[in-house]
Amino acid sequence: MKFRSNGKLMLTGEYLVLKGAKAFSLPLRYGQELEVIKQKGIRQLSWSTNVNGTHWFDAKFSIPEFAIANTNDFPTAQNLREILLAARSLNPFFLTEELSYFVNSNIGFDINWGLGSSSSLLVNIASWAEIDPFSLHFLCSNGSGYDIASSMTNQPVIYQLLEKKPIIRKIDFNPGFKDHLYFLYLGNKRKSIDAVNEFESSSVDYTNEINEINTITEEISHTQSYNEFKKAINQHENIISKLLKTPEVGKTRFFDFKGSVKSLGAWGGDFVMLMTEQSADYVTSYLKRKDYKYWFRYNDLVLNNNEIYKNA
Repeated sequence: MKFRSNGKLMLTGEYLVLKGAKAFSLPLRYGQELEVIKQKGIRQLSWSTNVNGTHWFDAKFSIPEFAIANTNDFPTAQNLREILLAARSLNPFFLTEELSYFVNSNIGFDINWGLGSSSSLLVNIASWAEIDPFSLHFLCSNGSGYDIASSMTNQPVIYQLLEKKPIIRKIDFNPGFKDHLYFLYLGNKRKSIDAVNEFESSSVDYTNEINEINTITEEISHTQSYNEFKKAINQHENIISKLLKTPEVGKTRFFDFKGSVKSLGAWGGDFVMLMTEQSADYVTSYLKRKDYKYWFRYNDLVLNNNEIYKNA
């Protein structure tokens, strides 16, 4: 059996998606594959994970209790065990046969990039266990679930969590100005769970901000105008900056960039989006001068509508 799911980037709605705001999310060419081989033998699950073709993690679990027999990374093995147990709780027949299982997981991107190594794993395991991926997600995570939606489809989505129920709308997003969009890894991953916990603990009423973000999300997902897109992105950045009481990255780290910059995901880490009408040579020269190593043009990272997914 083989399964495959996408990485993701959230373009709008960070943080406020946890309070019911609409988030606009893009599926990526980068993804995670899962291959399951079963055969007669000792009831045992042998798991191996490669990252960009390099061995990263392995573990052996007894069946049916998923006790950890051995591993090279106990915290990762414990996390995987909890996911497997959650999957079993949703499907009591999952991994109960008198068989040996050999699982190979291949992540096609650096796990420090924050592109969805956890969400793509959850979707793959849910497919294998024949259970609802959102049900599995909410058993294992306090996140909104937008990343699950992007992992499951090859189209951009507008995602909303209302009364703990995910609402997903696929969007045809193919802007004529996409050659003016770039994605840059800042080299400073921040755990999304930490950002989620900080924001979830707040009891502030964000109704006005949510309404503003919802309007911006709809505008961004449909506009074919670079200037309208840029204006909406700048408004979004300003709203979240005030909400978090954190300076906009475009006014700090990229104050001299000829264009606009938007934080993506947990502010202070992971990726930013660059928007500029300057040439690709300008962007390359600027980022090299700043000593950044990993950046992508839009089409090099984001799946086109309904394009067949693949590992980049």
